[in-house]
Amino acid sequence: QQWEKASTITGTSNKDDKKNRVVNLRLAPVLSQYGGALEKLIPIFKLGGGGRVGNGQQWFSYISARDAARAMLFLLSSTNSNIEGPVNLCTPQPCTNIEFTKALGQALHRPTIVPLPEFMVKILFGQMGEEVLLGGVKVTPQKLTQHGFEFQHESIDKAIQSALDENI
Repeated sequence: QQWEKASTITGTSNKDDKKNRVVNLRLAPVLSQYGGALEKLIPIFKLGGGGRVGNGQQWFSYISARDAARAMLFLLSSTNSNIEGPVNLCTPQPCTNIEFTKALGQALHRPTIVPLPEFMVKILFGQMGEEVLLGGVKVTPQKLTQHGFEFQHESIDKAIQSALDENI
């Protein structure tokens, strides 16, 4: 949250400055086959090595790449110029690690019986893996939904399918 404080205009609060609006994007992991954790997980799952991490009950907030881009455009829109401050870019339906694992396995038509040991998460994903995959984060996009943003990929199944359908 220190970076959010650093983004405010020196000497004024966002509400006092009528010319400038600051929106702090708090991005959940963006699901894409071309980057991030999903890019690294797809080959493992395709080889049949996919499985839950730890006990699988840790929460996982996420957003599809398409919904992330749409949400950013939504926030930039002049009709939404009253939205400011921290905004969570994630779907309104976080899932558990077990649910994520099951959805990715089903989308790739692969079994998900091999658990991913904690030490491998640290090697493959570093700090991001420790925080997101092992620690778990349950966040919701209150500001986005309060202002009428509609997600195309609310469920983990739809978000993963969107990532697999990407053709950039």
